[in-house]
Amino acid sequence: MKNILAVLILGAVLVGCESLYEDDGIPRIRSQSQVDAYNATVSSAGEKLVCTKERPTGSNISQFICMTQNQQDIIATESQQVIQDIGRGVN
Repeated sequence: MKNILAVLILGAVLVGCESLYEDDGIPRIRSQSQVDAYNATVSSAGEKLVCTKERPTGSNISQFICMTQNQQDIIATESQQVIQDIGRGVN
């Protein structure tokens, strides 16, 4: 009886943990084939998804990280600006 109760509690905890991550109605992309299927529906090159497997700092577990090409370009531009500001001594 205790084993059955323990399994039910564990199942409830696992289901509860999965619901912590809101997806706002957008399904989470988990594979390159899903990326390819999405990119086939997008006409603009800047809106195409570019995904990589990355390990967050302090973790050995890789995550599939996706951004549009426009998002990557914005991050690259902002990063270059920060590096230039540091080189000039701007805070």
